[in-house]
Amino acid sequence: MIDPNDKFELPVQEVSAACEVLLFASGESISLNKLSEILNMDKKIISDAMDKLIQEYSNNPWGGLLIRKIDESYVMCTKPGMKKVLERFFSPKAKPPLSQASYETLAVIAYNQPVTRAQVEAVRGVSSDSIIARLLDRGWICESGTLDAPGRPSLFSTTEQFLLEFGIESVDELPSLELMSYKTIRDLEESLDKAANNDDRQISIESYLSAEKESEID
Repeated sequence: MIDPNDKFELPVQEVSAACEVLLFASGESISLNKLSEILNMDKKIISDAMDKLIQEYSNNPWGGLLIRKIDESYVMCTKPGMKKVLERFFSPKAKPPLSQASYETLAVIAYNQPVTRAQVEAVRGVSSDSIIARLLDRGWICESGTLDAPGRPSLFSTTEQFLLEFGIESVDELPSLELMSYKTIRDLEESLDKAANNDDRQISIESYLSAEKESEID
C-alpha cells in the first residue's frame, strides 16, 4: 500500500532489481504486502515485476537459483538440480525416510488443516504423537494456533517448507488423489505435476469417517 506521507520513490524500471535485492538479503520469504510497504509502490506493479522475474530465473539455464511464489509471498531458493552440490557443501546428516504412517498423517493435516492431534487420530485410529513430532522436526507442519475448546488443543497446519519441498504454490494445488496411498515423496511429486488438470476434491475428516462407518456397516 502506498503511503502518501512516505517520500520514498523508486523508478518503475528498478522494481524488479529492488525485489531481487530484498529477497536475496532476506534469505526468507517476503509477502507482497511487505514488498509494497518497503518500496512504497502499488502491489499490482510489484506483482507484475515479480512474475517477469520468476520467468527470467526459471528460463535461465546457467543460473542455480529460482524465485518461487508461495501463497502471497515470494522466496529465493536453489534449483532442485543443485541438491547434490549443496549436500557436499553442507554435509548434512541423512534423514531417514518417512514411513507410510507418516505420509498418512501428513495427508490428514494437509487436506484438513488446521486440525488437532485428536482429529488426526480420529481418522487414523491410532496415536500419532511421535509422527506429528517427526513432521514438526522436518519442518513440514507447525502449530498454527489453538482450538477454542476445553484444554485448548493445538492446531496443526502445513508450512512454507512443505510447499517448497513438494513444489506447489499453495495447498489449493494439492492433487485430488488420496494422499493416504502415497508411500514416497516422489509419488506425490508426480501427482502434483498432473494436479492442474484434475478437479479439486479435498478429503474432509467428516467424509472420511462417514465412509469408514459405512464400510463397517456393510
